[in-house]
Amino acid sequence: MEQHTPWALVTGAASGLGASFLKGLAQRGYNIVGVSKPGDNVAEVAQLIAQEHNVQSLGIDLDLSQDGCAASLKEQVEEAGIHVDFLVNNVGVGGTSEFIHSQPEANRLMMDLNMQTTVAMCRAFLPDMAEKGAGHVLNVSSMAANFAMPYKSIYSASKAFVRAFTIGIRGEMKPFGVSVSVVQPGAMLTNPVVIEQLRYGSAMARVSAMNPDEVAESALDGMMRGKAVIVPGIKNWFTLGMLRVFPRPLKSALAIFNYVRTRKKSNG
Repeated sequence: MEQHTPWALVTGAASGLGASFLKGLAQRGYNIVGVSKPGDNVAEVAQLIAQEHNVQSLGIDLDLSQDGCAASLKEQVEEAGIHVDFLVNNVGVGGTSEFIHSQPEANRLMMDLNMQTTVAMCRAFLPDMAEKGAGHVLNVSSMAANFAMPYKSIYSASKAFVRAFTIGIRGEMKPFGVSVSVVQPGAMLTNPVVIEQLRYGSAMARVSAMNPDEVAESALDGMMRGKAVIVPGIKNWFTLGMLRVFPRPLKSALAIFNYVRTRKKSNG
């Protein structure tokens, strides 16, 4: 009998954490589908990773912030004869800003990509997994989901949604044999905001910043062990514990201080 090689699909896969997920899944024997917006060269990224690990790859250029994107992606995957066994909803957008000076278009994009796209992707791919009686879905949230921070109000709220949504559908999908988990990374060394904070001496960024390969490995290992909520790395567990102890006014004050300090130094 011909052995089926499973396929994994990762969104936001051209660089950073998404590319690290492609690498980690290829190392585990999955064929890989990388999805990213046009111009990101995701096909080349996926192909290089696939060649290194002797698996197959497919790259799809698609703007996942657009209406109907998840259904369109599922059609393209099916046309290629691929059944997705492992889905990583990594695509998203972050950043810090003063809410009263924020741009409505940027706010809408953040909410669409971080929340609506995650929901749409799960709705598109979970039914087939349920019918098959097997599958994995990993949604990417953030440490920010645990704490509402000044200058990250929409981002924190959107990632809190991802965390709650994942825990909810995890219970629904368990009877079908489908595993659904959420990973909550902290600061990562590929994030421009984090790099800027490190440059200007942010103590929190120095304590918690991780390499995306480390985050992806921790997330995939945690999911394979059946964990519902994955906080990658000792650094992030330490940061999470520290922030839980701090009273809310102190956490807000630290966030404000860090934001103002970084902005002041970056502006000269």
